[in-house]
Amino acid sequence: MKMTNSVIKVALGAVVLLGAMACSTNYYDEEQYQKYLDYNSPVDSIDSRHQWLLSTEQQYRVRATVGKNLQTVMILSNNPLTDKTALVLGSASITDGAVVDLPVCFALAQETLYAALVDKDGKYYVTQFPANQMEVSFDNYSSGIPTDLTLTLQGYTYIFEKDFPLAGDFDYNDLVLRVSTERTGSKQVTIHVTVAAVGCNIQLAGYLRLMNCKYDDVESVTTADGRTFNDDLPSASQNLVDSYDLFIRGRNDQPVICLFADAHWAMDSHQEITDNMGSIAVRKYYNTSRNSNEEHEIRTPVKESYIVNFKDSKYADNLTLEELDPFIVTDYNSARYETHMDDLKAAQVLYPYQVDYRIKTLPWMLVIPTDDFHYPLEGVQIGFRKKTQTGAYAMFGAYTANNHSFGQWVEDCQSNLDWYEYPTKEYVW
Repeated sequence: MKMTNSVIKVALGAVVLLGAMACSTNYYDEEQYQKYLDYNSPVDSIDSRHQWLLSTEQQYRVRATVGKNLQTVMILSNNPLTDKTALVLGSASITDGAVVDLPVCFALAQETLYAALVDKDGKYYVTQFPANQMEVSFDNYSSGIPTDLTLTLQGYTYIFEKDFPLAGDFDYNDLVLRVSTERTGSKQVTIHVTVAAVGCNIQLAGYLRLMNCKYDDVESVTTADGRTFNDDLPSASQNLVDSYDLFIRGRNDQPVICLFADAHWAMDSHQEITDNMGSIAVRKYYNTSRNSNEEHEIRTPVKESYIVNFKDSKYADNLTLEELDPFIVTDYNSARYETHMDDLKAAQVLYPYQVDYRIKTLPWMLVIPTDDFHYPLEGVQIGFRKKTQTGAYAMFGAYTANNHSFGQWVEDCQSNLDWYEYPTKEYVW
Protein backbone atom coordinates (compact mmCIF):
# COMPACT_ATOMS: atom_id res chain seq x y z
CA MET A 1 0.00 0.00 0.00
CA LYS A 2 2.79 2.42 0.84
CA MET A 3 4.49 1.70 -2.48
CA THR A 4 1.24 2.28 -4.41
CA ASN A 5 0.64 5.63 -2.73
CA SER A 6 4.22 6.68 -3.43
CA VAL A 7 3.81 5.94 -7.12
CA ILE A 8 0.58 7.95 -7.23
CA LYS A 9 2.26 10.89 -5.48
CA VAL A 10 5.20 10.95 -7.86
CA ALA A 11 3.09 10.64 -11.01
CA LEU A 12 0.39 13.14 -10.12
CA GLY A 13 2.71 15.40 -8.16
CA ALA A 14 5.00 15.77 -11.14
CA VAL A 15 2.08 16.94 -13.29
CA VAL A 16 0.64 19.22 -10.65
CA LEU A 17 3.84 20.94 -9.67
CA LEU A 18 5.40 21.65 -13.03
CA GLY A 19 4.23 25.20 -12.54
CA ALA A 20 6.42 25.50 -9.47
CA MET A 21 9.43 24.52 -11.53
CA ALA A 22 8.67 26.63 -14.59
CA CYS A 23 6.62 29.63 -13.54
CA SER A 24 6.84 31.22 -16.97
CA THR A 25 4.75 28.38 -18.46
CA ASN A 26 1.24 27.70 -17.19
CA TYR A 27 1.45 23.96 -16.63
CA TYR A 28 -0.43 24.06 -13.32
CA ASP A 29 -3.75 22.21 -13.48
CA GLU A 30 -5.97 23.14 -10.54
CA GLU A 31 -8.60 20.52 -11.40
CA GLN A 32 -6.03 17.71 -11.51
CA TYR A 33 -4.49 18.89 -8.24
CA GLN A 34 -7.89 18.85 -6.53
CA LYS A 35 -8.63 15.38 -7.93
CA TYR A 36 -5.27 14.15 -6.67
CA LEU A 37 -5.89 15.48 -3.16
CA ASP A 38 -9.44 14.14 -3.11
CA TYR A 39 -8.22 10.71 -4.24
CA ASN A 40 -5.72 10.55 -1.39
CA SER A 41 -8.07 12.01 1.20
CA PRO A 42 -9.40 9.59 3.83
CA VAL A 43 -12.57 11.70 4.35
CA ASP A 44 -15.78 12.09 2.35
CA SER A 45 -16.32 15.78 3.07
CA ILE A 46 -14.56 18.75 4.63
CA ASP A 47 -16.44 21.68 6.11
CA SER A 48 -15.88 24.55 3.68
CA ARG A 49 -15.73 26.97 6.64
CA HIS A 50 -12.71 25.21 8.12
CA GLN A 51 -9.67 27.21 9.19
CA TRP A 52 -8.54 24.28 11.35
CA LEU A 53 -8.54 26.34 14.55
CA LEU A 54 -8.78 24.80 18.01
CA SER A 55 -7.51 27.81 19.97
CA THR A 56 -8.07 31.51 20.19
CA GLU A 57 -6.65 34.70 21.67
CA GLN A 58 -8.65 37.25 23.65
CA GLN A 59 -7.65 40.38 25.51
CA TYR A 60 -9.23 40.70 28.94
CA ARG A 61 -9.44 43.90 30.96
CA VAL A 62 -8.92 43.08 34.63
CA ARG A 63 -9.60 45.63 37.39
CA ALA A 64 -7.81 45.08 40.70
CA THR A 65 -10.72 46.08 42.93
CA VAL A 66 -10.05 43.64 45.79
CA GLY A 67 -7.02 42.82 47.90
CA LYS A 68 -4.01 44.77 49.14
CA ASN A 69 -0.32 44.73 48.24
CA LEU A 70 -1.14 43.02 44.95
CA GLN A 71 1.70 41.83 42.75
CA THR A 72 0.35 39.59 39.99
CA VAL A 73 -2.76 39.02 37.93
CA MET A 74 -3.29 35.68 36.18
CA ILE A 75 -5.87 34.16 33.89
CA LEU A 76 -6.11 30.44 34.68
CA SER A 77 -7.77 27.33 33.27
CA ASN A 78 -8.94 26.10 36.69
CA ASN A 79 -9.80 27.42 40.12
CA PRO A 80 -6.51 27.54 42.08
CA LEU A 81 -8.39 27.43 45.40
CA THR A 82 -10.14 24.14 44.69
CA ASP A 83 -8.01 22.37 42.06
CA LYS A 84 -4.50 21.03 42.46
CA THR A 85 -3.34 22.02 38.98
CA ALA A 86 -4.03 24.92 36.63
CA LEU A 87 -2.67 26.29 33.39
CA VAL A 88 -1.43 29.88 33.39
CA LEU A 89 -3.03 31.25 30.23
CA GLY A 90 -1.64 34.75 30.78
CA SER A 91 -0.09 36.80 33.57
CA ALA A 92 1.20 40.30 34.31
CA SER A 93 2.32 42.51 37.15
CA ILE A 94 -0.40 44.59 38.80
CA THR A 95 -0.82 47.02 41.70
CA ASP A 96 -3.77 47.85 43.95
CA GLY A 97 -6.59 49.52 42.01
CA ALA A 98 -4.85 49.21 38.63
CA VAL A 99 -6.39 48.10 35.34
CA VAL A 100 -4.52 45.63 33.13
CA ASP A 101 -5.30 44.57 29.56
CA LEU A 102 -4.05 41.01 29.34
CA PRO A 103 -3.80 38.99 26.09
CA VAL A 104 -4.64 35.35 26.71
CA CYS A 105 -4.51 32.17 24.59
CA PHE A 106 -6.74 29.21 25.33
CA ALA A 107 -8.60 26.29 23.78
CA LEU A 108 -11.88 27.03 22.00
CA ALA A 109 -13.39 24.13 23.90
CA GLN A 110 -12.85 25.99 27.19
CA GLU A 111 -15.89 28.12 27.95
CA THR A 112 -15.07 29.15 31.53
CA LEU A 113 -11.91 30.86 32.81
CA TYR A 114 -10.63 32.09 36.16
CA ALA A 115 -8.93 35.37 37.06
CA ALA A 116 -6.69 35.55 40.10
CA LEU A 117 -5.14 38.55 41.85
CA VAL A 118 -2.19 37.51 44.01
CA ASP A 119 -0.72 39.59 46.84
CA LYS A 120 2.81 39.58 48.28
CA ASP A 121 1.85 36.97 50.89
CA GLY A 122 0.62 34.49 48.28
CA LYS A 123 -3.06 35.08 48.92
CA TYR A 124 -5.31 34.59 45.87
CA TYR A 125 -8.47 36.52 45.07
CA VAL A 126 -10.28 34.41 42.46
CA THR A 127 -13.30 34.99 40.25
CA GLN A 128 -14.87 32.83 37.56
CA PHE A 129 -16.04 34.33 34.27
CA PRO A 130 -17.25 33.24 30.81
CA ALA A 131 -14.52 33.11 28.16
CA ASN A 132 -16.53 35.48 25.93
CA GLN A 133 -16.69 38.19 28.62
CA MET A 134 -13.96 40.74 27.96
CA GLU A 135 -14.29 42.76 31.20
CA VAL A 136 -13.34 40.86 34.34
CA SER A 137 -14.75 42.14 37.62
CA PHE A 138 -14.39 40.81 41.15
CA ASP A 139 -17.96 41.49 42.27
CA ASN A 140 -18.10 37.82 43.27
CA TYR A 141 -14.88 36.20 44.39
CA SER A 142 -13.28 33.72 46.74
CA SER A 143 -9.98 34.20 48.52
CA GLY A 144 -7.38 32.09 50.23
CA ILE A 145 -3.87 30.66 50.00
CA PRO A 146 -3.76 27.58 47.75
CA THR A 147 -2.26 24.38 49.09
CA ASP A 148 -0.33 21.92 46.91
CA LEU A 149 -1.10 23.96 43.80
CA THR A 150 0.92 23.29 40.66
CA LEU A 151 0.86 26.00 38.01
CA THR A 152 2.17 25.29 34.51
CA LEU A 153 2.47 27.47 31.44
CA GLN A 154 -0.08 27.06 28.68
CA GLY A 155 1.62 25.25 25.83
CA TYR A 156 0.70 24.25 22.29
CA THR A 157 1.66 21.14 20.32
CA TYR A 158 2.38 21.59 16.60
CA ILE A 159 2.08 18.45 14.49
CA PHE A 160 3.31 18.30 10.89
CA GLU A 161 2.92 16.34 7.69
CA LYS A 162 6.12 16.63 5.66
CA ASP A 163 4.68 16.26 2.14
CA PHE A 164 3.30 19.74 1.35
CA PRO A 165 2.06 20.40 -1.33
CA LEU A 166 1.37 16.68 -1.92
CA ALA A 167 -1.04 14.64 0.20
CA GLY A 168 0.47 13.01 3.26
CA ASP A 169 -0.25 9.84 5.20
CA PHE A 170 -2.13 11.82 7.86
CA ASP A 171 -0.49 10.40 10.97
CA TYR A 172 0.73 13.93 11.78
CA ASN A 173 3.94 12.82 13.47
CA ASP A 174 6.57 13.71 10.85
CA LEU A 175 7.55 16.45 13.28
CA VAL A 176 6.05 17.15 16.70
CA LEU A 177 6.96 20.39 18.48
CA ARG A 178 5.77 21.55 21.89
CA VAL A 179 6.03 25.30 22.56
CA SER A 180 5.27 27.65 25.44
CA THR A 181 6.09 31.30 26.16
CA GLU A 182 7.18 32.95 29.39
CA ARG A 183 7.54 36.64 30.21
CA THR A 184 11.03 36.91 31.69
CA GLY A 185 11.67 40.68 31.58
CA SER A 186 10.06 44.02 30.83
CA LYS A 187 11.17 43.70 27.20
CA GLN A 188 11.90 40.00 27.18
CA VAL A 189 10.00 36.81 26.36
CA THR A 190 11.48 33.32 26.58
CA ILE A 191 10.13 30.76 24.13
CA HIS A 192 10.49 27.15 25.27
CA VAL A 193 10.65 24.61 22.42
CA THR A 194 10.65 20.83 22.72
CA VAL A 195 11.28 18.53 19.76
CA ALA A 196 9.13 15.58 20.82
CA ALA A 197 9.17 13.35 17.73
CA VAL A 198 10.54 13.04 14.20
CA GLY A 199 8.46 10.55 12.23
CA CYS A 200 10.13 10.62 8.83
CA ASN A 201 13.38 9.63 7.13
CA ILE A 202 14.01 12.80 5.14
CA GLN A 203 15.73 16.00 6.22
CA LEU A 204 13.49 18.83 7.32
CA ALA A 205 14.35 22.18 8.87
CA GLY A 206 12.36 24.00 11.54
CA TYR A 207 11.83 27.74 12.00
CA LEU A 208 9.76 30.05 14.19
CA ARG A 209 8.41 33.37 12.89
CA LEU A 210 7.44 36.18 15.28
CA MET A 211 4.32 37.71 13.77
CA ASN A 212 3.75 40.74 16.01
CA CYS A 213 6.83 42.73 14.97
CA LYS A 214 9.51 43.38 12.36
CA TYR A 215 13.10 42.16 12.34
CA ASP A 216 14.46 45.53 13.50
CA ASP A 217 12.07 45.56 16.49
CA VAL A 218 14.10 42.74 18.05
CA GLU A 219 17.24 43.63 19.98
CA SER A 220 18.62 40.10 20.22
CA VAL A 221 17.83 36.40 20.27
CA THR A 222 19.96 34.01 22.32
CA THR A 223 19.55 30.58 23.84
CA ALA A 224 19.45 29.91 27.55
CA ASP A 225 22.46 27.57 27.47
CA GLY A 226 24.41 29.24 24.65
CA ARG A 227 23.98 26.23 22.38
CA THR A 228 21.67 25.53 19.45
CA PHE A 229 20.36 22.47 17.66
CA ASN A 230 22.69 23.38 14.77
CA ASP A 231 25.95 23.03 16.68
CA ASP A 232 28.42 20.81 14.77
CA LEU A 233 25.88 20.38 11.98
CA PRO A 234 27.08 17.76 9.43
CA SER A 235 28.18 19.23 6.10
CA ALA A 236 25.47 17.53 4.04
CA SER A 237 22.80 18.84 6.40
CA GLN A 238 23.82 22.42 5.59
CA ASN A 239 22.48 22.23 2.03
CA LEU A 240 18.71 22.25 2.55
CA VAL A 241 18.38 25.88 3.68
CA ASP A 242 20.21 29.10 2.88
CA SER A 243 20.79 30.10 6.50
CA TYR A 244 20.84 28.27 9.78
CA ASP A 245 21.96 31.27 11.83
CA LEU A 246 19.99 31.52 15.06
CA PHE A 247 18.18 34.76 14.14
CA ILE A 248 17.58 35.70 10.52
CA ARG A 249 15.70 38.29 8.49
CA GLY A 250 12.93 36.70 6.46
CA ARG A 251 11.28 37.98 3.33
CA ASN A 252 9.30 41.21 3.89
CA ASP A 253 11.51 42.04 6.89
CA GLN A 254 10.07 39.29 9.07
CA PRO A 255 11.92 38.11 12.22
CA VAL A 256 12.66 34.38 12.14
CA ILE A 257 14.36 32.06 14.63
CA CYS A 258 16.09 29.02 13.16
CA LEU A 259 15.25 26.14 15.47
CA PHE A 260 17.20 23.56 13.49
CA ALA A 261 18.41 22.90 9.96
CA ASP A 262 18.00 19.15 10.40
CA ALA A 263 15.40 17.64 12.73
CA HIS A 264 17.28 14.34 12.99
CA TRP A 265 20.44 16.11 14.10
CA ALA A 266 18.41 18.09 16.63
CA MET A 267 17.15 14.83 18.15
CA ASP A 268 20.57 13.16 18.19
CA SER A 269 23.72 15.18 17.59
CA HIS A 270 25.98 12.21 18.44
CA GLN A 271 24.84 9.84 15.74
CA GLU A 272 27.01 8.26 13.06
CA ILE A 273 28.10 10.44 10.12
CA THR A 274 29.30 8.98 6.82
CA ASP A 275 32.90 9.90 6.09
CA ASN A 276 32.59 10.57 2.37
CA MET A 277 29.57 12.91 2.23
CA GLY A 278 29.29 14.20 5.78
CA SER A 279 25.73 12.84 5.92
CA ILE A 280 23.73 11.27 8.72
CA ALA A 281 24.24 7.55 8.22
CA VAL A 282 20.71 6.39 9.13
CA ARG A 283 17.72 8.70 9.45
CA LYS A 284 15.61 6.98 12.07
CA TYR A 285 12.05 7.57 13.21
CA TYR A 286 12.22 9.03 16.71
CA ASN A 287 9.45 8.47 19.28
CA THR A 288 6.80 7.25 16.85
CA SER A 289 6.94 3.53 17.65
CA ARG A 290 6.89 1.72 20.97
CA ASN A 291 9.64 -0.62 19.76
CA SER A 292 13.26 0.28 19.03
CA ASN A 293 14.91 -1.33 16.02
CA GLU A 294 17.05 -0.37 13.02
CA GLU A 295 14.35 2.03 11.78
CA HIS A 296 12.82 3.31 15.03
CA GLU A 297 14.36 4.69 18.21
CA ILE A 298 12.93 5.92 21.49
CA ARG A 299 14.74 8.98 22.82
CA THR A 300 14.17 11.63 25.45
CA PRO A 301 12.66 14.71 23.75
CA VAL A 302 15.15 17.55 23.34
CA LYS A 303 14.51 21.06 24.62
CA GLU A 304 15.85 24.55 24.03
CA SER A 305 14.79 27.97 25.32
CA TYR A 306 15.07 31.05 23.09
CA ILE A 307 15.42 34.40 24.86
CA VAL A 308 13.94 37.21 22.76
CA ASN A 309 14.81 40.77 23.77
CA PHE A 310 12.70 43.49 22.15
CA LYS A 311 13.55 47.15 21.74
CA ASP A 312 10.11 48.16 23.02
CA SER A 313 8.15 46.49 25.83
CA LYS A 314 4.92 46.62 23.80
CA TYR A 315 6.13 43.70 21.68
CA ALA A 316 6.85 41.62 24.77
CA ASP A 317 3.43 42.59 26.14
CA ASN A 318 1.70 41.14 23.11
CA LEU A 319 3.82 38.13 22.14
CA THR A 320 1.57 35.14 22.78
CA LEU A 321 1.42 31.64 21.35
CA GLU A 322 -1.08 32.91 18.81
CA GLU A 323 1.57 35.33 17.50
CA LEU A 324 4.03 32.51 16.77
CA ASP A 325 4.33 30.73 13.43
CA PRO A 326 6.38 27.53 13.69
CA PHE A 327 6.97 26.06 10.24
CA ILE A 328 9.14 23.52 8.47
CA VAL A 329 11.11 23.66 5.22
CA THR A 330 11.34 20.63 2.96
CA ASP A 331 12.63 19.95 -0.53
CA TYR A 332 10.53 18.64 -3.41
CA ASN A 333 11.51 18.56 -7.09
CA SER A 334 14.46 20.88 -6.37
CA ALA A 335 12.16 23.51 -4.85
CA ARG A 336 11.89 24.42 -1.17
CA TYR A 337 8.46 24.52 0.42
CA GLU A 338 7.32 25.82 3.79
CA THR A 339 4.66 24.02 5.80
CA HIS A 340 2.64 26.38 7.97
CA MET A 341 -0.67 26.17 9.79
CA ASP A 342 -3.55 26.37 7.33
CA ASP A 343 -4.45 30.06 7.69
CA LEU A 344 -0.79 30.99 7.16
CA LYS A 345 0.11 28.54 4.41
CA ALA A 346 0.62 31.34 1.88
CA ALA A 347 3.17 33.10 4.13
CA GLN A 348 6.32 32.15 2.20
CA VAL A 349 8.49 33.56 4.96
CA LEU A 350 11.86 32.40 3.60
CA TYR A 351 11.23 30.99 0.11
CA PRO A 352 8.84 31.78 -2.76
CA TYR A 353 6.96 28.89 -4.34
CA GLN A 354 3.80 28.26 -6.34
CA VAL A 355 0.76 26.60 -4.77
CA ASP A 356 -2.96 27.16 -5.31
CA TYR A 357 -4.24 28.22 -1.90
CA ARG A 358 -7.89 28.07 -2.94
CA ILE A 359 -7.81 24.28 -2.74
CA LYS A 360 -9.71 22.95 0.30
CA THR A 361 -8.15 19.83 1.72
CA LEU A 362 -6.86 18.39 4.95
CA PRO A 363 -4.13 20.58 6.45
CA TRP A 364 -0.44 19.68 6.53
CA MET A 365 -0.04 21.11 10.02
CA LEU A 366 -2.30 21.33 13.05
CA VAL A 367 -2.05 23.35 16.27
CA ILE A 368 -3.28 21.52 19.36
CA PRO A 369 -3.87 23.79 22.40
CA THR A 370 -2.14 21.56 24.92
CA ASP A 371 1.50 20.64 25.43
CA ASP A 372 0.83 16.97 26.23
CA PHE A 373 -1.08 15.98 23.09
CA HIS A 374 -0.84 12.24 22.38
CA TYR A 375 0.08 12.16 18.71
CA PRO A 376 -0.57 9.04 16.57
CA LEU A 377 1.99 6.28 16.27
CA GLU A 378 3.74 5.78 12.92
CA GLY A 379 1.35 4.54 10.25
CA VAL A 380 -1.80 5.29 12.29
CA GLN A 381 -3.97 7.99 10.76
CA ILE A 382 -5.18 10.67 13.12
CA GLY A 383 -8.84 9.59 12.97
CA PHE A 384 -11.46 9.69 10.22
CA ARG A 385 -15.00 8.62 9.43
CA LYS A 386 -16.25 7.55 6.01
CA LYS A 387 -19.62 6.41 4.81
CA THR A 388 -19.80 2.72 3.88
CA GLN A 389 -21.96 1.16 1.15
CA THR A 390 -24.67 0.50 3.72
CA GLY A 391 -24.81 4.20 4.62
CA ALA A 392 -23.29 3.67 8.05
CA TYR A 393 -20.12 5.49 9.06
CA ALA A 394 -16.86 3.64 9.62
CA MET A 395 -14.47 5.18 12.14
CA PHE A 396 -10.74 4.52 11.94
CA GLY A 397 -7.57 6.01 13.36
CA ALA A 398 -6.29 7.39 16.66
CA TYR A 399 -9.06 9.88 17.51
CA THR A 400 -12.44 8.27 16.88
CA ALA A 401 -14.31 8.53 20.19
CA ASN A 402 -18.03 8.94 19.63
CA ASN A 403 -18.95 12.65 19.65
CA HIS A 404 -15.30 13.50 20.33
CA SER A 405 -13.69 12.53 17.04
CA PHE A 406 -11.32 14.23 14.65
CA GLY A 407 -13.42 13.06 11.71
CA GLN A 408 -16.56 14.76 13.01
CA TRP A 409 -14.60 17.99 13.50
CA VAL A 410 -13.41 17.72 9.89
CA GLU A 411 -17.04 17.61 8.76
CA ASP A 412 -18.22 20.39 11.10
CA CYS A 413 -15.65 22.91 12.27
CA GLN A 414 -17.83 24.06 15.18
CA SER A 415 -18.32 20.62 16.70
CA ASN A 416 -16.06 18.19 18.58
CA LEU A 417 -13.62 20.96 19.51
CA ASP A 418 -12.24 18.79 22.30
CA TRP A 419 -11.48 15.73 20.13
CA TYR A 420 -7.77 15.82 21.04
CA GLU A 421 -8.62 14.93 24.65
CA TYR A 422 -10.03 11.51 23.66
CA PRO A 423 -7.35 9.30 22.10
CA THR A 424 -7.55 5.60 21.47
CA LYS A 425 -4.65 4.77 23.77
CA GLU A 426 -3.20 1.85 21.83
CA TYR A 427 -2.81 4.06 18.72
CA VAL A 428 -1.00 7.05 20.23
CA TRP A 429 2.36 7.88 21.74
